[in-house]
Amino acid sequence: MESKEKSNANNLPFFGYRHVVALIGFLSCFLINIQRMSLGVSIVAMVNQTTVHLSHYNSTIKVCPMSNSTRINIKQNAQGEFSWSTPEQGYVLGAGFLGFCIATLPTSKLAKIFQARRMVLYGSILTSLATFISPLAARRHVNFMIGAMFARGLGQGCLFIALFDLMANWFPRKERGLLSTFVISGYSLGSAVASAVTGCICNIQDIGWAGVFYIVGGFGIFHAILSCLVLHETPQEHPRISSKELIYLSDNEEKSGSNNMPSTPWLKIFTSVPFYALLIGLLGQYWTFSYFWTVHSTFLGTIQHFPITENGYWSCLPFLMKAFGEYSTSSIANWLLMKNYITIDVLRRGCNMLGCIGFSAAVFGTYLSECNGSMSAVTAAVSMFFTGVATPGTMIACIDMAPRFAGSLSGLLNGAGCTMSFFVPILVGILTKNKVLSEWHLVFFISIAVVLSSGIVFAVFGSAKVQPWNFVQEERSKDINMVEKNEISPQSLQIFSKPHT
Repeated sequence: MESKEKSNANNLPFFGYRHVVALIGFLSCFLINIQRMSLGVSIVAMVNQTTVHLSHYNSTIKVCPMSNSTRINIKQNAQGEFSWSTPEQGYVLGAGFLGFCIATLPTSKLAKIFQARRMVLYGSILTSLATFISPLAARRHVNFMIGAMFARGLGQGCLFIALFDLMANWFPRKERGLLSTFVISGYSLGSAVASAVTGCICNIQDIGWAGVFYIVGGFGIFHAILSCLVLHETPQEHPRISSKELIYLSDNEEKSGSNNMPSTPWLKIFTSVPFYALLIGLLGQYWTFSYFWTVHSTFLGTIQHFPITENGYWSCLPFLMKAFGEYSTSSIANWLLMKNYITIDVLRRGCNMLGCIGFSAAVFGTYLSECNGSMSAVTAAVSMFFTGVATPGTMIACIDMAPRFAGSLSGLLNGAGCTMSFFVPILVGILTKNKVLSEWHLVFFISIAVVLSSGIVFAVFGSAKVQPWNFVQEERSKDINMVEKNEISPQSLQIFSKPHT
């Protein structure tokens, strides 16, 4: 069987339809985060910062000194169209994450009813339309803007969770780490592009902050059209896939040989130790994302006093480093797997543990940087590089554990992980009321404790092996009946019934 798989892999075309699915997935993650980060930057231009922030710079005792040029820059960028309070700005920024969390669980169920490729299309349309109407909603009332961002989050939740079903259908096991990491790296590049470009667009007089939403919304509509034209649910349903690629993907398939789709075994999942280890591991990874999505720019602006444009560039660097970490690690991991030098289970746990150790060490470096703004920004970028190193670990393990229920499991896990996007900014706001460096030191140490402990838990108790509850006994009985009726081959049933290590 192993020699047959190698032979099929060697005869494959360089670019196949599984790579098309990976490209659409990459663009999907890119779209999600370019929407998130563009809002985070453009809200600075939308809101009149004079009354909201300027008094802070005149009255608060600071640990790190502020130059005269920084004070001038703050005053020049203080004007905005809206007088939203700080809590209202928080609701606008957080509404999308709330919508994302709510959408995760029903999406996994709806994907089975309507097909995952359709849920990708519907999610892309909803999130793009919500982004496109955001300027109108904001000018109407802040509550309308909050509603638009909530709808945007619902669409993003549908889009992201449906991707996991498609990845389970299309990505063979030994290529899953490389292709899935490429998909998820769209998050990093989307954040980097949004951080670097949004501020420049906002400064264009004839376009302004509203143009950011129109441009991003237009990109989402393009993504929806592209998804509609090229996505297919499974390799078997694709009308133009080559016979060689179809055979290769079928030989590496881990779902059932029949079309029967059993109910998700939630009771067995909730009594599974590897499931809880993966949940804890993912919460640690989402902690790192949430910090950089929500409060890192605040640290650079209020503590290190970076001007707005420079803040955007330095905020962009961590996401570029994360993408570099993802690509380099997944490439090395893919080579190790292809050479059979390491098992998938060891790889997932090892990458996650290495990423957690590196992240924690880099954050400690940020603590030691004190008021050296450039050094603290560099150590932050290094910490995100190691977050990228961890991406071929916990972020992909749910597909390995249960390819049959990848959508349901990823919906539950990523929905729980996204709660960090609420918790982290709230906790940081409570701990940093006085906006002084010593308060942020506590934030750094909490981050180290959370991320490092999550890595240890997943390394000890986690697993990337296909779990027994991926193979439902009732479903195997149906498959055996289908073999007896000559509807599927005994060889297929044998392949699909064995857990893979």
